[in-house]
Amino acid sequence: MDATVCVRGASGTRRIPVASLHRPPGHRPELDTVLEHGELITAVELPALPMAARSRYRKVGDRASFSFALVSVAVAVDPDGDRIGDVRIAFGGLATTPWRARRAEDFLRGAPATADRFAAAAFEELATARAVRANAYEVGLARDVLVATLRDLWDNVDDGAPRA
Repeated sequence: MDATVCVRGASGTRRIPVASLHRPPGHRPELDTVLEHGELITAVELPALPMAARSRYRKVGDRASFSFALVSVAVAVDPDGDRIGDVRIAFGGLATTPWRARRAEDFLRGAPATADRFAAAAFEELATARAVRANAYEVGLARDVLVATLRDLWDNVDDGAPRA
């Protein structure tokens, strides 16, 4: 959602775009972020997006006692009548880093807000996802969670526009 992470350490304070906070997996798995030794996250700043008033977060896990998400999705929309004016989508739990769903956002922006379009956007975003055998089901689960979240959010948008 274009957040910024504020950190403080021995060298002072700095701000890191959340998209740059995590490192991709490699030969040093203990270095999963760009934080320096002794740095502490002190705040997470989210931009004041008007569309944040129309947002949803959904988390799916194996069991109620398990706090780690198999799939989570955050969605915010800015309606334009029966179309999506703007949208932000982010997945969690699918990869080693948070996943901003920019292909789905581009596919939905300016388009009619229909269940078919939501499903097509989810397919477009996850078409190139590479799963390992043990978690291959998560790609389909992510599609379903995104579509359900978009439908729920759109069905509850309060702007006076008719719903498809």
